[in-house]
Amino acid sequence: MIDSPNTNFPVPSQGADLPSLQSERMFLVREAYPANNLRDYASIFFKHKTDILVTFVVLCAIFSTAAIVYKYWIYEPDFQAKSSLLVRFGWENHSPELSLEKRDAPTISQAELVGSEATILGSRELKEKVIRTLKPEIMFPLLVKAPYRGLSNSEAAVVLFEKQLAITPSKTGTGNVIEVTFNGNNPTVSATVVNELVDYYIDKRSEIYKDPKSVLFLEKKADEYRQKLAESEDRLKAFRDETKIISFDEQRSLFLKERSDLGVALNGTANGMKEVQEKIGELEKQLSSLSKTTVTAGSFEVQKEGQARLLTLQLQEKDLLSKYKEDNPLVVNVRNQIEMVKKYIATNSAGDAKPGIAPPDPVYQEVLKQLLNNKTEASALRVRFADVTKQLGELNAEIQSLEALENRYKELAREAKSNEEKYHGYRQRLEEAKVYDELDRQKMTSVSVIERAWPPIAPVNLRPLPILLAVAFGLAFFGSLGITYLRELGKQVMSTALEAEKRLDLPVLITIPIKS
Repeated sequence: MIDSPNTNFPVPSQGADLPSLQSERMFLVREAYPANNLRDYASIFFKHKTDILVTFVVLCAIFSTAAIVYKYWIYEPDFQAKSSLLVRFGWENHSPELSLEKRDAPTISQAELVGSEATILGSRELKEKVIRTLKPEIMFPLLVKAPYRGLSNSEAAVVLFEKQLAITPSKTGTGNVIEVTFNGNNPTVSATVVNELVDYYIDKRSEIYKDPKSVLFLEKKADEYRQKLAESEDRLKAFRDETKIISFDEQRSLFLKERSDLGVALNGTANGMKEVQEKIGELEKQLSSLSKTTVTAGSFEVQKEGQARLLTLQLQEKDLLSKYKEDNPLVVNVRNQIEMVKKYIATNSAGDAKPGIAPPDPVYQEVLKQLLNNKTEASALRVRFADVTKQLGELNAEIQSLEALENRYKELAREAKSNEEKYHGYRQRLEEAKVYDELDRQKMTSVSVIERAWPPIAPVNLRPLPILLAVAFGLAFFGSLGITYLRELGKQVMSTALEAEKRLDLPVLITIPIKS
């Protein structure tokens, strides 16, 4: 039997003469779907339009009620407050060194700087400060209704705070912006939480970068080296007053000039002593060949003796001229003797000499006189040589003493210069530390708040009631269609002629509507 589009004609439940129909009916019940095209579906839905309408109304009422209940009793709005911070390289990254050793400044990238600032911003200490300031029950009202087991409200608030707080570096621009967001049920509380966290972060980073002991340390070191500098300058002044030396270079130049003069004098004295000794030897040699007296034997004998003596002296003069210059004292002495012999010959030739008397030899007397004079001069030169040698030794000792004093002076000067450099170095670092300390007191930091958090107008999980009702209507509509379709699947009938032809593999000649 076939149920036409307008009637429901039941298939016979039993009949011994129709075994093939019975088996086909069982096969149709096991089929997964009763129709194959849109027309079949439309015929099914139009056939059960009343049931679909009733089901739609019922489901619409149920889903609308559920949407209203969710909106006003279950739904919790989530308001997100956001603040942006600009992080730059500032004085905090260039704090003064406490040591005078020159070191290369550590390099830090922008990403490392932002990462360190984000770590400070997300520290547990700051979160606990915010919770203590705003109270856990105000930040998270859920803790009043359903407190965490085994945790105090403050501890539970820290857990919730970490879940609902987000600190993310901006991925746009130069990457030196940090965004701080917090999600909460109250827009005002959410904005307050973010602003309080940022304020505490600014104070905390000042505490981290600020070293109050550095100023005290640098002041102590500056005073220490100021005192050392004063002591070293006093020692240097006392040394100058004691030595009476204004310039070591000038004093050394004077000593060297004096030593040069003494050296020249010593060499001259030594040369003079050598010449005098040679003269003394020559005079002694001459003196040994002379007679102390001369015998008067007449004019002829005197003339003869004088001529012989004159010849001897002239030969001696010639011999000396071959060795020395004309201005040499030996040559001059021989010439003087020659003149004396000539005068003697001239005197005796005039008849002045008395016969029988042996007068002293004038040449002998003159040579003896010169010998005594040279010996006296040699003695004086020896005394002078000893005196110059002593002066030269004393001067060399003074030069050595001057070098020792100069070394001591240089040591004191180096000490004073070192203390001065260290004093100025610590003084400069102290001034820098005071400047940084003043910058910190004035709240001048390298982190700027681009935008403070404001109470958000709408929640991020916005759920308007019209949208919820529209979803409810949609679910009710498609639900009613689905239920009707499932009900049709459960029936053991064929709703269309096309379905009967396909299932029975027989042509349908006519459909007869059956009216109840």
